[in-house]
Amino acid sequence: MAEMKDILTGLDRYEAFLVKLDKEISRMDDYRIGIIYTDIKHFKYINDTYGYQRGDMLLREFVNQVNDIDNKILCAARVYSDNIVVATRIENDLSNSEFRDIIYERNMIIENVLRESYLDRKLTLNTGISIISKDDRRLDAATAVSNANLARKLAKEMKDDCCVLFDAKMVEGIKKEVEITSSLPIALENSEFKVYYQPKIETKARKLIGAEALVRWQKPDGRFVMPNDFIPFIEQSGQVVDLDYFVYREVFKFIAKRIENGEPVVPVSVNVSRVHLNRMGILDYVTALFEEYKIPPQYVEFELTESIYIDDTEKALKLVEGLHAMGVKVSMDDFGSGYSSLNLLSDLPIDTIKLDKVFLKEASASEGRMKENDKIIISCMVDMAKRLQITSLCEGVETPEQSSYLSEIGCEIQQGYYFSRPITQSEFEDFIDNNINSYQEEQKLMVM
Repeated sequence: MAEMKDILTGLDRYEAFLVKLDKEISRMDDYRIGIIYTDIKHFKYINDTYGYQRGDMLLREFVNQVNDIDNKILCAARVYSDNIVVATRIENDLSNSEFRDIIYERNMIIENVLRESYLDRKLTLNTGISIISKDDRRLDAATAVSNANLARKLAKEMKDDCCVLFDAKMVEGIKKEVEITSSLPIALENSEFKVYYQPKIETKARKLIGAEALVRWQKPDGRFVMPNDFIPFIEQSGQVVDLDYFVYREVFKFIAKRIENGEPVVPVSVNVSRVHLNRMGILDYVTALFEEYKIPPQYVEFELTESIYIDDTEKALKLVEGLHAMGVKVSMDDFGSGYSSLNLLSDLPIDTIKLDKVFLKEASASEGRMKENDKIIISCMVDMAKRLQITSLCEGVETPEQSSYLSEIGCEIQQGYYFSRPITQSEFEDFIDNNINSYQEEQKLMVM
């Protein structure tokens, strides 16, 4: 029936697809069924930039390519927008991983066709796959598609692999995500989050020059939840904004207290999540904090990861310009981890680059020696920063050899376990008082 088809693509409507897939699952015998859930990365950007007519043409060509390559399709549907789901037959002599590799290769072919035909830019497909065997006949179609969709969402987050095979462990990940996101508001209310500070050391004078504020979550029973175990989840839910604002306020409060007591102060940098780019309320919030706590802007810095600039350079530029207008310095964190670092430096007014710790982490644990290639890369980046009049900071410094080499090539600031782990606020206050040296008088003059 005509109403059971999607007008734009000619594929089944999703409801009709589920009915067909349930029937296919019930009569499956000596083969398996693969559910392939795919979307086009940045499809909204394509519609917004080239127009919906061009986007519709791209989507139709995408569907045509899928139909041409796979001749074992059982049924296919457009779920919504650019989300396409396909059910295909898999012979039993083909392993799950081999099937995933075939889909990956298929995607590469489709991507190349679409890039050549429509867009002068990198175009990528995100794909999740779930596989149903005859032992899974009690699995309904909607759950099978949901599993494939979950794998697709994970594929969207991965840099190197845009085709992911569903695993039951992913469901446990979802449960963990729900647990984390639902407990965040209560954890904030109960003061379970604490701000830790990791000192930054000026290379030449070997003196404290600042710190980075990092958040730690300590449960009521004393257990710590590591940032890698909760930050990704609350970024996806958007709750990271509330956590960032908590950290900003704590840092402002800390600096204001030190100034009010006549104690030495060093600049503290805070991190900015990519979620802020789509909201931009951060500028209003930071302005309000400056008005409330009356601290000089040179005592607060903001760190944006390199990936934020790559994701949306235009919005990142507006954010940097807004912070600069307040007199605040901005650094690019994880510099060198992406593929567009050099282009970004020519476009964005960055004050500091933080060289990604990946360049230091390969040092031998037994010998503590740095790789010659890593030395060359770091040296070139530090030299480039100097020429661009950008301050260079290297994080992840753990050995005397690393620190000595960074001094030798003129890296201006160092940060890492060699100097100090992230420490509590009270420990950091002691660190300031014990390490401020001649910087103390300099800071007092700046406050006056």
